Amino acid sequence: MTAGAIRCSNDLKLSKVLLARQEIKRLNRSIKRQSEKGEQSATRRHLLATSVRLSPGMAAGVHQKADLCVERLGIDSPLELYAYASPQFNAACFKPEEGRVFIMFSSSLLEAFNDSELLFVMGHELGHHVYGHHQIPIGYVLRGRQPPPADLALDLFAWSRYAEISADRAGAFCAQDLESVARALFKLASGITDERVVRFELHEFLAQVDDMLAFDDKPGQGAPKQDWFSTHPFSPLRVKALKLFHESDLMGTTGMDKPTLEDQVHQIMSLMEPDYLQGKTDSSRAMRDLFLAAAVVIANAYEGISKKERDILKRYLGETYSLDTLDPDRLKEDLPRRIAEVKDRVNQAQRMQVLRDLCVVAATEQPISDAERDLLNHIASELEVPVGFVVQCLESDIELD
Repeated sequence: MTAGAIRCSNDLKLSKVLLARQEIKRLNRSIKRQSEKGEQSATRRHLLATSVRLSPGMAAGVHQKADLCVERLGIDSPLELYAYASPQFNAACFKPEEGRVFIMFSSSLLEAFNDSELLFVMGHELGHHVYGHHQIPIGYVLRGRQPPPADLALDLFAWSRYAEISADRAGAFCAQDLESVARALFKLASGITDERVVRFELHEFLAQVDDMLAFDDKPGQGAPKQDWFSTHPFSPLRVKALKLFHESDLMGTTGMDKPTLEDQVHQIMSLMEPDYLQGKTDSSRAMRDLFLAAAVVIANAYEGISKKERDILKRYLGETYSLDTLDPDRLKEDLPRRIAEVKDRVNQAQRMQVLRDLCVVAATEQPISDAERDLLNHIASELEVPVGFVVQCLESDIELD
C-alpha cells in the first residue's frame, strides 16, 4: 500500500477545485515571485535562528522514527528536524525549500509522547508534504488584507479539514497502532499525559462523537456556525475516522473498501457541516426547498441572475434543477410557506447553515445590493436567526484558528 492510495478522496477532490481557482493561481504566482526576489524570509534560516536542529547524534531515536516514516511514505527529499521550547504540544511541517523538508517539534511534545505516538505525529506532518498541501496557501488567503469571497473561504476550510484526515491516515500508516494514534490525539486535545490523573480510554473518547450526534437531534443544537470556519476536525471525529481507516482494506487484507470508508468518513465530517443538499430526511428536504427558492430570488433581486450567480447556483444545485425552468416571481411568492416549513422542522444551527449558503450566493457579485441584503435580513428574521449573523457571513474577516 502506498501513501497516495490512502489519501482521503475529498481532500484530493477539493484540492483540485481550489488549485484551479484564479485567486489561488494568482496568489501562488505572487508567492513564487517574492521568493525568487528574496522578499520572503527563508524557512531554514528562520529555523536555525529560533530553534535547535536535531542531528542524528543528538537525537538518534527521533531520527530512527523519522527514517521509518520516510520509508513508509516513500519520501525522497532530505529531512531536517528541529525543536523549540514550548509548554504547548505542537509540531509543524514547513513548505520544502531547496529540496529539503523541515519538521519542527515543541520540546514538551518530544518529552511527553512515546515512540508510537511520535511516529503518528511525524507521519501526520510528513503526510502534509507527501500530499502537496502546501500548494494551497490557506494562511495567505484567510489572513490577507482583504477577506476572501465567502465561497472560497468555506471551500478552504472544508478542504483543510479533509486534508487533516489524509495527514492522520499517513500518521496512522506509519504508527500501525490505533490505540497509540488515538492516545496521541487525546494528549493533543487535552494536554494531559499523566495517567495517574486521567487514564485514556479509547471507547470513552469515541463516545463524544455519539453525544455530538445526539445534540444534532435537539432543537437549537447541532453544528454551530464556528464549526464551519474550523480548519481541523474535532479530535473525537478524527479518532472515529481513524478507527474506520484501521477497519478498512487500506490497512489490512480484509475490511471495508475505500469507497465505503470515504462514505462513512463523510458522514462523520457532516457533524461539522451537515449536507442538507443531498439529505433524504424531512428536515433536509425542507432546507433544500428553502435554499432553492431563496437563492434564485436573491440572485434575481438586482438586475437579474448574472453568469457568476448562475455558476454558483449550479455548483450548489448540480444537475437536479434547470435554472431556465425556475420562475423567480413564483418562488418569491412561495418563500413564506418554505420558511414556515423550515421553522417547523429544522433546528436553529441548521437554519443558520441555509442562511450562510444564501449569503455565499449573495456575495458572488460585489457589491452586494440593498435588495439582496434586505432579503437576507428578512429571511434571517423569519427564521429567528440573529440578523448579525448575516453581517458576519457577508463582511467579517474570517481568521484561521
